[in-house]
This record gives sequence, C-alpha cells and structure tokens, in this order.
Amino acid sequence: MKILIVDDEPIVREGLKNNVNWQELDLRVVGCEANGKSALHVFDREQPDIILTDIRMPFMDGLQLTREVKKIDPLVVVILLSAYDDFKYAQEAIRLGAFDYILKPIDIDTLKETVRRAVLKRKELLDKKKEPLPSLNKEDLKFFKAEYYKYPLKLEEKLSKAIKRGDKDLALNIFNEIWNEFRDKNYTEDFIKRWGLELVAVITRSLIEIGENADILFKETDPWRQISELSTKENLREWMGNIIEVVCEYVSLTKNSKNRKLIDEAIKLIQENYSDVNISLNSIAEKLYITPNYLSTLFKSEMGVTFSDYLTACRIEKAKELLKDVKVKIYEVAEAVGYTDQHYFSKVFKNITGFTPKEYREKIL
Repeated sequence: MKILIVDDEPIVREGLKNNVNWQELDLRVVGCEANGKSALHVFDREQPDIILTDIRMPFMDGLQLTREVKKIDPLVVVILLSAYDDFKYAQEAIRLGAFDYILKPIDIDTLKETVRRAVLKRKELLDKKKEPLPSLNKEDLKFFKAEYYKYPLKLEEKLSKAIKRGDKDLALNIFNEIWNEFRDKNYTEDFIKRWGLELVAVITRSLIEIGENADILFKETDPWRQISELSTKENLREWMGNIIEVVCEYVSLTKNSKNRKLIDEAIKLIQENYSDVNISLNSIAEKLYITPNYLSTLFKSEMGVTFSDYLTACRIEKAKELLKDVKVKIYEVAEAVGYTDQHYFSKVFKNITGFTPKEYREKIL
C-alpha cells in the first residue's frame, strides 16, 4: 500500500520519511510534501491508500486536505498530526472522516500501531466496497429527508451525551425512543440494519470525544458483518441494546478509574508540596492539565472535603509532627508547613485541634 506524508516542518517530514521502517508496515512512501496544496497534486497522481498529515500548514491545512481527498476517494485513510491538544480539531477531524488523531511530539511506537490499524482499515474498506448493501424502499427513504430526520437526529445527539457520561439507564431509554420511532413508522429490517451502522458511528464518535479509544469495542470485530447476520428485528434490537449497555459500563468504569487516578495524583502533589506557600487549587490543576473548577468538583466528590480543607488538614498534621521537637521554634514550624504569618498559623491550628501550637506542644510533652 502507498502512504503520503504531509508536514510543513522539514525535520518532522524527513524524520517520518527516513526514521520509520515503512516496508515493515507493508507501505511505500509516494510523497513527502510541505503543505496540503502540493499534497493534493501528489494524491491526484499517486492515489495513496493512507495520508499522514499535520493539521496546521500554510496554503492548505490538514483539515482542508482531508475534506478534498475524501471527495476523490471516500475510502482513503487519513491520520492527522498536531501539536495542539484541542478537542475542536479532533472533533472536526472525525466529522470529516479522519481515522485517528496523534499529538506531537510523535511517539514512534504509537505512530506504528496507528499506521498498522490504518492499513487493516483500508483493506477492510476496500473489501466492503465489493459487498452490495441492502436496498431501501420508498418508506425508508422518507427517513433521510432533512425535515423528516430532525427528530431521530436530536435523539442521537442525546444518546451520544448519555454515552459520554456513562449513563446506561438514560442511554437505553433514549434508544427505546428511537426504536419506538422505527416500530411506529414500520421501517424495514434492511433500513434498521443500516441505522445499526449509524449507531456504531455515534458510539465511536462519543468515545473519541471523551478521549477513549473506540478500538476497545470494534478492533477485533466487524459491526456490519455482525448486523448483516442478524435475522429479525428483535435480534437487531437486542444487539443494539447490548452494545449500548456494554459501552456505557466501560465509560463509567474508565471514568471512575481516571477520576481516582487524578485525585491520587493531586494528593501526592499536596503531600510533596505542602510547604510551598504558593500551592493552590490552580497550581495543582495546572500540573494535572485540568481546569480548577473540575478539580474542585472532583476533589469534593471523591474525598468528601474541599481541596482547601484537605490542604489545611495535611499542613496541620505535618505541623503536629514538627511540634514534637522542642528545638524547632513555632514560627519555624509555621514556615515549614507553608505559612508565612505565625499568628495566622496559630489561629488555623487552634480551629482544627482546639489548641494553640504552644498549648499542643505542652500537652504532648
């Protein structure tokens, strides 16, 4: 198969061309271009199977290039590269039909794995092109008219939001509404099978938008083949409901796991930096690459206390340990746990323990 590399940075472009063993990946580089405009000419001439392109480039960016090549060959597999970790680019890329999205600096192992999957995807798409799809009757075709399609589209949007939250009950309720629409309007089995692919697309897009890899569900399977083999509407309903249930449970579990990991990392940073007078919700959130509001909500939800209360409690516990050593003066204890004002430290200490630092020292001695 043929691959086209597009990047406006010469060091990246040449590095990708020369430092990756493309032959090992069953690929041949047919072009190495600096912008989308020149890449489009090469694409027209060489008809590559896979395009590996940067997003931000002069003359024609990666998103525009994706849009143009998809008009020529809808089955071409596009992998986008970007130094900008911004969901709006990822979302636009997926909307345009990009296969995957890799952030710079590029990890070669990640790149190779993505390209391997891209090769398999291209082969799969070319094979499917040979398979005839079920035909639709006139009643089904009404469903595709813009004014007729608004209601199910709104429901698909709601379904996507429920999946992204991992809310299984809500997602299944929305799916039941969609199914009732199919039943009430007596859509054919062939049409419902086609909508099954739309459901797979909704799930895939939802997973990508929350930073998850859709391959967890579909890497080893062919959804279209599975749908095609289902013989009744009831079988179709069961398959669709099951896949929604599985993906919601996966999202819920992963989300909880990620949240716990974030909190564990936040606690570790507090334990390591409690003596820093500048430590704050904002500084910890910045280190974790999340917003302060999100960290605040997450902390309260997972720990049952606010970030500020936890930091204060941590500092006071450390202060208690230091107060056991009579050689350490109280103002030195205050400074050691992140307080520049001894009087303020004493006030906070008494609020939590019921004693001033001096009284606590006398008590434990």
